[in-house]
Amino acid sequence: MKTLLPFAIFILLWLPDVHAQADSTKEDGYSDMSLKDLLNVKIVSVSKSLELLFEAPLSASVVTKDQIRKAGCTSILEALRLVPGLIVREQSNGNYDIHLRGMDNIPPYAPFDVTSNTTTLVMIDNRVIYSYLKGGTFWETIPIGLHDVEKIEVVRGPASALYGPNAVNGVINIITRQTSRPGLYAVGDIKKGSLATTIANASIGYQLKKWKMMVSGNFQDRNRSQTSYFEFYRDTLLENPDYFIGFNNDTLKNTANHHTDASLAVKKYAGNLFVGFSPKEKIAFQLSTGTQYSLAQRVSTENEITPLSTANSQSRYADLRANINSLSAQFSINTGTQYTDIAPGNKYDFDIIDANIEYNYTRGALSVKPGLAYKSAVYDDTKYSDTVTKTGIFNERGKITTYIASLRSEYKLLNNRLRLVTGIAANSFNYPDTSYISYQFAATYKLNKNNLFRAVYSKASRSSTIFDTYVNQTIRMFPTGYRRYTRMALQGNKDLKLLTAEMFEIGYRFSPSSSVNIDVEVFHINGENYNTLIGSQPRRVIQGNDTILLIPIRAGNLPLKLAQTGVTASVSWRYKKVQVNPFITVQKTIARKFVESLSIYAPPLIRPETKSTLDLKSTPAVFGGLVINYEPSRKLSVNLNSYYYSSQTYRHLSYRLFNDGVRGIDHIKAKLIVNASVSYEVYRGLRIACTGKNILNQTSREFYRTDAIPATFLAAIHYEFR
Repeated sequence: MKTLLPFAIFILLWLPDVHAQADSTKEDGYSDMSLKDLLNVKIVSVSKSLELLFEAPLSASVVTKDQIRKAGCTSILEALRLVPGLIVREQSNGNYDIHLRGMDNIPPYAPFDVTSNTTTLVMIDNRVIYSYLKGGTFWETIPIGLHDVEKIEVVRGPASALYGPNAVNGVINIITRQTSRPGLYAVGDIKKGSLATTIANASIGYQLKKWKMMVSGNFQDRNRSQTSYFEFYRDTLLENPDYFIGFNNDTLKNTANHHTDASLAVKKYAGNLFVGFSPKEKIAFQLSTGTQYSLAQRVSTENEITPLSTANSQSRYADLRANINSLSAQFSINTGTQYTDIAPGNKYDFDIIDANIEYNYTRGALSVKPGLAYKSAVYDDTKYSDTVTKTGIFNERGKITTYIASLRSEYKLLNNRLRLVTGIAANSFNYPDTSYISYQFAATYKLNKNNLFRAVYSKASRSSTIFDTYVNQTIRMFPTGYRRYTRMALQGNKDLKLLTAEMFEIGYRFSPSSSVNIDVEVFHINGENYNTLIGSQPRRVIQGNDTILLIPIRAGNLPLKLAQTGVTASVSWRYKKVQVNPFITVQKTIARKFVESLSIYAPPLIRPETKSTLDLKSTPAVFGGLVINYEPSRKLSVNLNSYYYSSQTYRHLSYRLFNDGVRGIDHIKAKLIVNASVSYEVYRGLRIACTGKNILNQTSREFYRTDAIPATFLAAIHYEFR
């Protein structure tokens, strides 16, 4: 497979030049648009209806394939650094930790999975790609490549009223590219550069009357910038150690079992098929299907030795979308196997089904859209673990089901200058056995064609996870006397309250001229029902002739309440052949009712001492970027883009376990990442590019005790045939 994709791209580069129309005189995408046109790019993720970005009632951003290409991005994850309001930190070459507005490392002193981004919903063409094991997104398992992307839409703020649970902080919706003209379409590119990086993409499509079809493939192979690992216990970087030491001072001699290849950052193969059929106007069917295989060295909670572990995933998906007049429906299934290589038993199968149907009723200025949805996530590790000694991740066949009934309405008045948008959804879960209501109330007022005010109040909840609900795992068993033992065990909690967030936001969009646009949003978010693993009261259990002191450790809700207040501002300015886009977020995050002794899972519990407030330093107070693009001619593009975040302090579970005030805490320095890219069209459809990443060589690490990322350079060749 590694050789097939570059070979396919080579073939594409030598396809005969039979451009049917005068497309060679006009570059594909958005490059020839005026700034006003760029601001009027349409977005669907805000209200599930196509609308102008300028008029969207929520804070939202769109980055197009043309902007991504000019910036020299090498992955979808890296492209998110072009979007306001996103915190994007690299863990190893090509693997990122991504948060919408932050709110990470909550609660402090918890395992990585609790503090990772479990509150942002990621979708591909409205297909949810959420992991229900512990929540969040395994980014390396996304089957499409950057090459398949038409645009990326980001909605900031709770959006569960539209998309169901887990859109607590917002939505990232990746819209795939489709053939747009009759006939043959083919595109291919390959990038090679520092750290043994090879990235290849190829696709070929054909449109004939009512049918569209496209086949694509993508490949990534990246090395780490180092081969050493940070060990929690000894609080230091180790290069090719003979042994590791775990949390419990256990010596683990066979280090080969913990990391497959110390130099590997990510290796991925994926292929996709897209088919569209439109028999008549207002009727369309779209089928997407694909598969992926990936290895990635990223942060994993399963590892009690070092932050980085090799995650392995094989998955397959199918997604069918139908639009018949005012009726829309979508059905998708995602299935596969995932595991980490740091210990036996860390392997499981999963099957996820997602189905929804909506009907859009419109009469005059009123639009009403009722909908129903069903979600089912089944995870099973019993085939790979010893269910007697409980060596698996959760040692069960767990299932999370969700039933959703939703209603969205929109009303326009005052000659369409005032727009009122409401959404409400009732989410019913199997665990916890209760219903949660999500809602959204938004309004926009268009003073004139260049000024728009907006406000929104919304509430959203997260779903439960397989691990929190079903886990039944022995983490330590030791003798304390004759036929007497003490067992520390993780146990599921089916009555957890679900994490929820409420937000109030006001925004203002202003276009003083055809060359300038300003977008400002001020937000306040309250979060509650955060949970972590908490030790419970020990109890004695008789098993045959043995007496076991069982110390249960289970997920429990914390009294902690989160408050985040901030402002995001972005500017788009174009002068002749130069386009400039700066954006910045300034925010403050505070935890109230923080009970420090409940933020660890190792008993005995200390008598809780509630703190009034805790200023959370793990979320950067300032972050943003600047994109400058200069096009002296249609053929030449010069791009300079930067990304910045302020300093942070990350507190890990091991801080409380070791309790020495030294281990388990990491002070992340402020960092400015500057990238530069130059591309030139040497022939119709054929482009070459050179890109420098982190050209200032700011090598400080970006996440807790992970890799230092140095300057890297890549060369690329891209060919598009239409």
